[in-house]
Amino acid sequence: MRQCVCFRCWRQAIAFRRCRRTVKITDRVARDERLSWERKGGVVLAAFLERIATEHTMARLLELTRLAESDVANQLRRFTKVGLLSRRTDVAVFPAEDHFRLPVEGVPRARALLQQADGGDLRELAGERGLDIDRALGDFSTQQPYSVALGKALRDTRIAIGRSQAEVAVAVPAVSGPRLSQIENGHALPTLIVLAELALLYMVDPVDLLMHAACHSKADKQVQALKVAEPTFRAVLTHKFAERRFRELTRTKPHRRQ
Repeated sequence: MRQCVCFRCWRQAIAFRRCRRTVKITDRVARDERLSWERKGGVVLAAFLERIATEHTMARLLELTRLAESDVANQLRRFTKVGLLSRRTDVAVFPAEDHFRLPVEGVPRARALLQQADGGDLRELAGERGLDIDRALGDFSTQQPYSVALGKALRDTRIAIGRSQAEVAVAVPAVSGPRLSQIENGHALPTLIVLAELALLYMVDPVDLLMHAACHSKADKQVQALKVAEPTFRAVLTHKFAERRFRELTRTKPHRRQ
């Protein structure tokens, strides 16, 4: 039987071979056990965070993330739905092309989500793609404890308004001068009520203090295990878990004999 060599059949054969090659690549990506749902999102977020306020087409994102097209599309749909990414459709070209962008105001939330997915596997995946998690996280990526980050934020805010520790202790009776010193040095944590009272005196939002400390400290594994995506609630949980650890440390610490 003679094989057909017409131009139309030749084009179909080429298209079929390309399709098979694409399927093989997609299958190979999908078989990577490290590529969980959260890590795929982390790779996509890292690509956006390294290029803040820059528009990306699907083709460009596939090049940056090296993920299957369906995975990138699902993550774009996920982040666009919650308002993290903006989407613009260019109808001047055919076929119409979507452009996605991470606006500057969405950076803190994007970094909080990336921090939630952060881990050894994600860093490996990002490195293989030429992405840098630390660069994407910016100042978020630190190894200091939460209590130290919160203490620094409280000290810097107090100094900014020109108050001494003694003056603060008079204005906020719930915290003494020595106790405030411990808090600012990261050796103690204020309760949420005391934190709110200090924030009122310092004329700042207590949520901003919580968010700043949570985002400028080492990610809490207990909070990560709960898979809470909302940044403010994650910051509150980080504070409460840190409080619990301080209480447990106090209970287990041997008492000195008088």
